[in-house]
Amino acid sequence: MSGTINILVVDDNPENLKVVSNFLKNMGYNIALALDGSNALKVLKENKIDLILLDIMMPEMDGFEVCQKIKEIEDLKDIPIIFLTAKADTDDIVKGFHVGGVDYITKPIRKEELYARVNNHVQLKQFRDLLKKYAEEYKDSRDSMMSILLEFGKIIESDTYHPQWKK
Repeated sequence: MSGTINILVVDDNPENLKVVSNFLKNMGYNIALALDGSNALKVLKENKIDLILLDIMMPEMDGFEVCQKIKEIEDLKDIPIIFLTAKADTDDIVKGFHVGGVDYITKPIRKEELYARVNNHVQLKQFRDLLKKYAEEYKDSRDSMMSILLEFGKIIESDTYHPQWKK
């Protein structure tokens, strides 16, 4: 389950983007950046992103709205979103989970916590993707086997296959 991991960091504060992206780059991740929700959606449509770190307090479209829009897009809805924000109120945290976030990190950012949570959710996504792949392969195999069994059934029921076995 190795490979390149692409993380989108969305924050309207360029200094926050710099700090988080430099830290994540040092961890070996590829980083895409967006200063607002509209640009984040453009980046997501043009790139394969494995995880999103999303600020809540942004102009025009807040992080909650961005998250909701992402979750409405079929090809993007399974990307894990971690809110990265100064909003530490319980209502905001609950709302973050309610709109589709998988985790919530409050600012100021503690690098050890950021590393642990990002690493955790990257691994969980990789496991989910692998499980989905295996489930699809199993379904294809099962469907093929059912087709073969149905064909055998047709042959057995026909008069051309050992008619003496028919009653």
